[in-house]
Amino acid sequence: MAAKNKKPVTGATLKPVAKAATPVAPVTKIPAPATKAVTPAVQPTASPAQRQKLIEVEAYYLAEKNGFKGEPASYWAEAEKIVIAKLGLKK
Repeated sequence: MAAKNKKPVTGATLKPVAKAATPVAPVTKIPAPATKAVTPAVQPTASPAQRQKLIEVEAYYLAEKNGFKGEPASYWAEAEKIVIAKLGLKK
């Protein structure tokens, strides 16, 4: 049987319950905008070996486009002009 002599709790102070916080979306870190790389108006100068290779490749493509029917020296001369123009060099 249950005890009937239980004393009521007196003098106990109830602490107020904190209000439930309103849900907040997780903070998403926004990346800083990427800085634009400044491209120079003229590409950096290629080394002589690099220029030689560029001319060689350009001459080959010119010859291939023409079916290898012309003179190699003429393809080379035209390729030099193209590469010099692309690199922004004066000859």
